[in-house]
Amino acid sequence: MPAERGVVLAMGTFDGVHRGHRAILKMAAARGKALGVPSLAMTFHKPPRLFFFPQPGPVLLTLPDEKAGLFKDIGVGLMDVLNFGKALAGLSADDFFARYVLRRWKAREVVVGYNFGFGRGRQGDARFLEEKGRAHGIPVHVVPPVTLKGVPVSSESIRAHLRAGELAPANAKLGYDYFLTAKVVRGAGRGRTLGYPTANLAVPEEKLVPRGVFAVRVTLSSGVEKGGMANVGVRPTLAVHDARPTVEAHLFNFKGSLVGKTLRVSLVKKIREERRFPSLSHLSRRLGLDASAARAAL
Repeated sequence: MPAERGVVLAMGTFDGVHRGHRAILKMAAARGKALGVPSLAMTFHKPPRLFFFPQPGPVLLTLPDEKAGLFKDIGVGLMDVLNFGKALAGLSADDFFARYVLRRWKAREVVVGYNFGFGRGRQGDARFLEEKGRAHGIPVHVVPPVTLKGVPVSSESIRAHLRAGELAPANAKLGYDYFLTAKVVRGAGRGRTLGYPTANLAVPEEKLVPRGVFAVRVTLSSGVEKGGMANVGVRPTLAVHDARPTVEAHLFNFKGSLVGKTLRVSLVKKIREERRFPSLSHLSRRLGLDASAARAAL
């Protein structure tokens, strides 16, 4: 937890760490640097509204470790992840401010987005924070919405794009290429028999990944980056009847085993939808075309 001298506190769910989130976090990092104190991002493991209105299937754009890396890249070195449940849902805005903002984080300044809400029934909003901040000598900075084509960027709209397989608008709202971080597990080796060996990724069930075939940039645990292509889907041509979509990545100009390694796979461009081919030879020929398209996109 923060040192006695306190922190500049950024509060939000920050799922996706999109352009709007980045404006909040950059301000927190800048204010922390100006005051000579750390900046800390308070976040939730899942969006609080999903506690009240659960959604089926994967919902998270960024897992906690992925968030921490993005925060650090922006300049926010500390993160505190709260699990939103009955206890937090029943906490009043006054109690939340006293318990967390004052005592737990010892905030010197606070940065939030224009639509941030907290406390039982969302009693606390930006205006509430400003009033409480004035009473305790804590400046509160409210960051206005970041818009694209006149519409505020939101995590929910990015989820909708990804569920619809619309990578380009999702990446535009994120401000970076959507990525997943996962460990490579041993597969059946079918890709190798087709001439395109793949790394089979054990993606956590909570992580939302769009379906299709993509041009990707893959960062190895060593920091080396490789171009490649990835398939996200149920592999209909192989008739393996996957219970849930699998993620397989083929790295260009790479030899060796990646089993047990953790990869970061950034989805650069969608090449096509996944489809069933009449035979493995047809699939192999299509993979050749996919590889050419992926190389051109990279």
